[in-house]
Amino acid sequence: MAFAQAPQGIPYQSIVRNASGQPLANQNVRLRFTIHDSAANGNIVYQESHTTTTTPGGMLTLSIGQGTMAIGSFNAIPWGSGSKFLQVELDETGATNYTDLGTQQMMSVPYALFAEHAGEVKAKGSNPQTLLYTSDGF
Repeated sequence: MAFAQAPQGIPYQSIVRNASGQPLANQNVRLRFTIHDSAANGNIVYQESHTTTTTPGGMLTLSIGQGTMAIGSFNAIPWGSGSKFLQVELDETGATNYTDLGTQQMMSVPYALFAEHAGEVKAKGSNPQTLLYTSDGF
């Protein structure tokens, strides 16, 4: 028998720039991520914040779902019930005076597109513990 579980986080990487377009090097920043249901201004199903420090080139890397939770639970997001939209907000001083950077619909990634077919895996052969999956559906 095999068990698999998707990682509980969404990789996020960005370069933080000031109003002049220059990277904010080695800067303590705070980001807030909000996941809305069905529309860009839909109900909030999850919200969290992250405090991090940018690299010398202004880059930051984190995982959405592993921050400080404010609303909802990452594990309880109803991914299978309609579209989800991610809103990103930033305070470049590390405080909580956020600037809204925009909201965009979340789209599938290859990992999720493959996982969509997990329900098609069936037992085959005389040993019911043996599972076989091929790209042609068996």
